[in-house]
Amino acid sequence: MTIKMHPGRIRCLFAVLLACACTPVVSGDLSLTTGLDISSGKYGGSDSTIVRYLPFIVKYELGRSTFKATLPYVSITSPSGGVTIDADGNVISTGGVGPRVTQSGPGDMVATYTYSVIEQPRHGWLVDLSAKVKLPTGDEDKGLSTGERDYSLLADFYYPAGKFTPFMTVGYRMPGNPPGASLQNAWMGSLGVGYKHSATNSAGLILDARQASSAGGVAPRDLTAYWVHKFNPQTKFQVYLVGGLSDASADYGIGAMLTHKY
Repeated sequence: MTIKMHPGRIRCLFAVLLACACTPVVSGDLSLTTGLDISSGKYGGSDSTIVRYLPFIVKYELGRSTFKATLPYVSITSPSGGVTIDADGNVISTGGVGPRVTQSGPGDMVATYTYSVIEQPRHGWLVDLSAKVKLPTGDEDKGLSTGERDYSLLADFYYPAGKFTPFMTVGYRMPGNPPGASLQNAWMGSLGVGYKHSATNSAGLILDARQASSAGGVAPRDLTAYWVHKFNPQTKFQVYLVGGLSDASADYGIGAMLTHKY
C-alpha cells in the first residue's frame, strides 16, 4: 500500500538518493507521492480521536533495490493528555481525560529498503524483502511520536494470475520503549487481492492484522478497499476506505494518494 522528519536527516537521505541517481552504471526511477489520510476512532475509550496524516514520500528504484523515505505532517484532535501514534499514523495508546485539543506538527521519519528476491515469477510467485527504521523526529510531548526508534522486517508475496493478483505480507516490528511504557515486539501481516479492471483502473481488498503493542492490549484488525486510476504511465491516483474490526483500530478511515514518476 501504510512520520516526522528532522531537516538534517532529510537532507542526508536525499543526498543518498541523489548519489544513487547519479550512478553511471544503472539508471533508476524516482517517484514522489503525497496525499491525505483521515481516521476517527474511540479505541476503547468514550471519546473519539481524529488523526489527519499528510505524507510526503520519495521512492527511488534501482535494479532490484528500492529506497523509500516517508516524511509526514500529522494533526491529532483528542482529549488532552494521552494519545500517542506510531510511524504509520496508527493510535497505539490513549487515555486522555482533559478537554479536546488539536496537536499538529511533523511526524516520525521512516526509511525503507526493499530488495526483490524474485522479480520474475517463479512457480507463479514474486517475493520482496524489506527493512524499515523509524527515526523519532516527531514531538513526543504532543503525542506525535514515542520518542524511540522502531525497526521492522517484512516479506511480501505476490501471485499474478491474469486480472487477479492475490498477495500476502508477513512482518515483525520491534518498537523502542519510551519512559513509563512497555511496548512489545509484534507480528503483523495482511492478506489481499487486487483486480485489474483495465489498463488504467484497478481495485482491491486488504485485511490487515497485528499483535497488540502492549501486554494485555487489544490486537488491531482493519479491512481496506482501494481503487487506483492511472492517468498515464507516470501518474496515478489512489483512493481507499478503511473499516476497523477491533477496539484497537480506528472506526473508519478515508484517504487519497497521488504519485508521479520522473
